Amino acid sequence: MIVGCSASLKVPGYSTPVHFGVLISFAYPLDEGGLGEIIVATTRIETMLGDTTIAVHPEDKRYKHLHGRYAIHPFNGRKLKIICDAVLVDPTFGTGAVKITPAHDPNDFEVGKRHNLEFINIFTDDGKINSNGGTQFEGMPKFTARVAVIEALKLIERVLIVLVFFFADNSLYKDTKKNEMSLGICSRSNDVVKPTMKPQWFVNCNTMAKAGVDAVRSKKIEIIPQQYEQDWYRWLENIRDWCVSRQLWWGHRVPAKYVTLEDDQVTDLGSNNERWIVARNESDANLEAKQKYPGKKFQLNQDPDVLDTWFSSGLFPLTVLGWPDDTADLRAFYPGSVLETGLDILFFWVARMVMMGMQLGGDVPFEKVYLHPMIRDAHGRKISKSLGNVIDPLDVINGITLEELLKRLEEGNLDPNELEIAREGKKKDFPDGIPECGTNALRFALISYTSQSDKINLDIKRVVGYRQWCNKLWNAIRFAMVKLGGQYTPPATVVVSQMPPICKWILSVLNKAIGKTVSSLEAYKFTDATSAIYSWWQYQLCDVFIEAIKPYLFNDSQEFESARAACRDALWICQDTGLRLLHPFMPYVREELWQWLPQPKYSCRKGSIMLSEYPSVVKEWAYDNLENGIDMVLDTLNKLRSRRPPTNTNERRPTFALCRSQEIAAIVQCYQYLAVTLSSISSLKLLAESDQTPPDCATAVANKHLSVYLQL
Repeated sequence: MIVGCSASLKVPGYSTPVHFGVLISFAYPLDEGGLGEIIVATTRIETMLGDTTIAVHPEDKRYKHLHGRYAIHPFNGRKLKIICDAVLVDPTFGTGAVKITPAHDPNDFEVGKRHNLEFINIFTDDGKINSNGGTQFEGMPKFTARVAVIEALKLIERVLIVLVFFFADNSLYKDTKKNEMSLGICSRSNDVVKPTMKPQWFVNCNTMAKAGVDAVRSKKIEIIPQQYEQDWYRWLENIRDWCVSRQLWWGHRVPAKYVTLEDDQVTDLGSNNERWIVARNESDANLEAKQKYPGKKFQLNQDPDVLDTWFSSGLFPLTVLGWPDDTADLRAFYPGSVLETGLDILFFWVARMVMMGMQLGGDVPFEKVYLHPMIRDAHGRKISKSLGNVIDPLDVINGITLEELLKRLEEGNLDPNELEIAREGKKKDFPDGIPECGTNALRFALISYTSQSDKINLDIKRVVGYRQWCNKLWNAIRFAMVKLGGQYTPPATVVVSQMPPICKWILSVLNKAIGKTVSSLEAYKFTDATSAIYSWWQYQLCDVFIEAIKPYLFNDSQEFESARAACRDALWICQDTGLRLLHPFMPYVREELWQWLPQPKYSCRKGSIMLSEYPSVVKEWAYDNLENGIDMVLDTLNKLRSRRPPTNTNERRPTFALCRSQEIAAIVQCYQYLAVTLSSISSLKLLAESDQTPPDCATAVANKHLSVYLQL
């Protein structure tokens, strides 16, 4: 967390608040009296008890004369060499001189490795000063020691420990200034996290990481979306040794055993790094210990640490197939085909599976990696309990009232301040609760959201919209069932060429929707697939085709019998194919509706839509020229609707079409009846260029060859 300037926070174990957000300056006396002192600044002055050096920038002229010289630690007399480090030191911040505590700061730790410094741990496991911090402070809690160190520096008269020199200023403490700082807080205990060194097990990843990089570069593994390949290269090309041990209660135990010999004087676990034996099992460890210490009595004790979660889960592609045994499943199913996971664990999990799979399994664990976006709230904020914007999928599926949402917050473990923020967040985002949306609508909404790159700003209103769309599809199927009739049996084959134009058109656009959906699924462009399916169902089947065939279905005249039969067949094909096309996205409602549909005579009905064949493009359904003609008419009607004057009546008005080519005139003439059926116009009269434009009309230009006029 970011702490503002000069803030007091309550820390567990302390009766009074602890002061943070300040920069404390103090001086180290130099070992040569004539050189005076060097002033450093820190936000954690208690760590000075473990300082082992002072760093300055090599180009900082203020300290050129001190390069390679020494300062003296005022509490223990330790010599602190003044070194140059251009990586860490910012000469414009503070005094330009930086105290270095390699054992208790990540940046200082790197400085310690670069300059081969001494690492002095001054804290016990429970956060108190140990014997390395000096008898004056030993046993003090860390923040109590912070106050004690400042007071001690104020009392010290700058007396050089090696040679006695006195200065006019009689205190090593200089001043305290406000300074915004970043503070690590434990999410469970609310205690302040202090970096400290612990013996750990590491894995050298250089060889495995290079193999992982090569696998992606050679396209042996494909990362989707491709943009995340650069993250892959950046992480693995700059990889460090992997710390795989954790001091936790639960997990796989580190397979390392410590050998304690009978005549050892020091028997503490890990006191001699040469005594560790890493083996697969107890018998292998015993055998190795006997070979290493022949004729000696010994005892084996396993390291209590457990393996990093990502180490254990990195073995997943192998262990689920029976590895390390050579099982039939491992031979048959390794490597897998596709891994689907969140982009936030591309390195934590995916990279570890690839490295360990190639190292232990001899091949990449999967061929493709599809990374889905991370869900955020409608405002783009990260999902957080303290913000109160956590959305339980079951609440979206089943619906929940605002009162129940607030009650659930109170049953959690938020502190009072966070609870109040969360309550206000819920009231603002869900003033009426969350309406019941169902599983199908939630699935479709999430899939359609994947076009938002790395984030999904989930708005429940959009899920509600898809629930309403599910209702529309349900009504469309019901309409079809009524108009097909209980005696209807779909034909085994359909001759599309003999169908009315509107039937050819709907099958042609369905064919394109199938092609777009299949190609999008194969390319993992799921949003394009949902758009293709939605557009066909909503704008072409429901809005156009069903409305266009109603005159045939509602008219029992023998004159239309042939057209009526063709419309029924086309409607059945659309319902059957459309449901199968939509099934992966909305499986439950599609299964229910598909079971209602009649099946062709003598066909072997599948027990479930899941077992039926997924739609594929049918060459005989393609009517591009006819489709273009009807699409032009539909586009013209849409423009015409926008010209209608606002009125509360559905009054039909005459319309005129000015055609500037014979081809366009033929198309409009052919689909004149369709235009009148699908729009609220009373008639459609064709005009030639020589005809006079009718007065009092609203004009819509469809294209350079066609203009339409709506009588006002």
